[in-house]
Amino acid sequence: MNKKTRKTDRRTIYTKNVIKDALLKLMEKKQFDQITVAALCRQAEITRATFYIHYDNLTVVLNELLEDALQTTEHESSNLSSNMLKMLDFITSQRNLTTLEQYDTLLPICQRIANQPKYRVLFLDESLSAYIIKKIYVTERDKIVPLLINQCHLSRKEADKLYLFVIYGAYEVNKSMHWEKNKEWYQLQGSLIRFILGGLDALT
Repeated sequence: MNKKTRKTDRRTIYTKNVIKDALLKLMEKKQFDQITVAALCRQAEITRATFYIHYDNLTVVLNELLEDALQTTEHESSNLSSNMLKMLDFITSQRNLTTLEQYDTLLPICQRIANQPKYRVLFLDESLSAYIIKKIYVTERDKIVPLLINQCHLSRKEADKLYLFVIYGAYEVNKSMHWEKNKEWYQLQGSLIRFILGGLDALT
């Protein structure tokens, strides 16, 4: 890669980050479906032409932000496995908030999102809930569904529907708590995980 290409790449990355940060800033006051390209350009202090060099529309910007948030969350977590489920079972059975806090990177993705305050406005936006849940579903499906099939002896269709049930519920509960990690949040995560693991155990 030559010097000119590196400089162009840095400029592109910088401009795209400015655009994404501007969208997050606007979403502190408005829902995503109320934001326009013109408003975003004003916030980012760029021209519409500059915006369209990098993005076709606002949904593409949103998708990049969601990918950033979910990838960052994913990097915090260990590989999903039956051993991880056993570890979660042990941690939550202790009913010790300090222990849960120490191992909270093992929590399911809907809980781990709370580690990303930068992206919280995305997950609080009522107009985006169904869209984001689908994104999470697609991101985690290939890991979780086979695990449910093996652990609970379910068909693929049953495991898939069970996963949807859990992810919708966990997402809405965490959203109702504003994705804020505090004592009440950790207590609830412990209760949710014990409930989910107990249900999975009943299926085995």
